[in-house]
Amino acid sequence: MTRSMTGYGQARWQGEGCAIFVEVRSVNGRHLKLNTRVPHEMVGAEHDLEKVVRRYVTRGSLDLYVRVERTGAQAARPINQDALACYIRQLQEATEDMPGAGSFHLDALLSLPGVLEGEGALDGGDGTVDAQVQATVEQALEALDKMRQVEGAHLRQALLEHCKQLEEGTAKVEEAQPQALEGYGERLAARVNRMLANSGISVTERDLAREIAIFVDRSAICEEVQRLRSHLKQFRDTLEQDKPVGRHLEFLGAEIHREVNTMGSKVSDADLSRLVGQLRIETDGIREQVMNVE
Repeated sequence: MTRSMTGYGQARWQGEGCAIFVEVRSVNGRHLKLNTRVPHEMVGAEHDLEKVVRRYVTRGSLDLYVRVERTGAQAARPINQDALACYIRQLQEATEDMPGAGSFHLDALLSLPGVLEGEGALDGGDGTVDAQVQATVEQALEALDKMRQVEGAHLRQALLEHCKQLEEGTAKVEEAQPQALEGYGERLAARVNRMLANSGISVTERDLAREIAIFVDRSAICEEVQRLRSHLKQFRDTLEQDKPVGRHLEFLGAEIHREVNTMGSKVSDADLSRLVGQLRIETDGIREQVMNVE
C-alpha cells in the first residue's frame, strides 16, 4: 500500500491520578529523523520509543510529543525538607551580611532547584517505556498511519494518472514522428534548390537521401520510447507493492525524466517538440509527487 510521508495523529489516556497525551506529526524526509519531546523523567526511555516508532514509520521527519499530567492527589509533589532548610539557612546568613536585602517568599523558595521532588517514574524503572505510555504512543502512531494511508491513496491515483498521460503522449510522439521526418526531407530539398537556383550547382537525389538518412538516424527515438515504456511499467508495478517504495519510485522517476529529455533533444519538428513538452510536464508531476511517498 502506498503511504504518504505526511500525516498527523494523536491519542489520550485518562487514568486514576494521571493523564497521558501523545501527538505525532510527520513530513517529507530522505531518511527517518525522529525528534522527541518527552517529560524529563522519560528521557532515558527515548531509545525504547524510537523502536516503537520504527514499527510504524520507515522514512520521513517525525515529531513525537508526550505529555503526562498528574491529577488529583498525584498532582501534589512532595517537598524536599532538607533542600528547603538548606536554602533558608543560606538566605538567612545572606540577609545578616546584607541588611535591607529584603524578605523571601515561600513561592520563590519552592521554585528553587531540588525543593520539589520529581513526579515519579514514567518508565519501567530500568529505562524502558511505561506500558501505558507506550500503548498511548502506539494509538497515536496508528492514527498517523491511517492518515498516511489515505494521503498515499491520493498520491497513488495522481501518479497513475501521470503514467497514463505519459503513455498516451508517447504514442502520439511515435505516431507523429514519421510524418515529421518526411516533412523534413521535403523542406530540405526545397531549401537546397532555392539556395542553389542561381549558382549553377546541382544536388543529386542521392546527396539529399544521404543527408536525410543522417538526420533520421540522429533523430531516432525508438530506443528512448522503448526504455520509457519499460520504466512506466516498472513504475506501475512498484506502486502495487505492499512495502515502502518511495526510493524506488524516485529512481524510476529520474530515469523517466532522462528518457523524455533525450527525446526532446532529438526532435526538431515544432509539433513533436510541443508533444514532448507535454511529456515533460507529466514527468515533472511524477518527480514532485514521489517526493511525498514513503
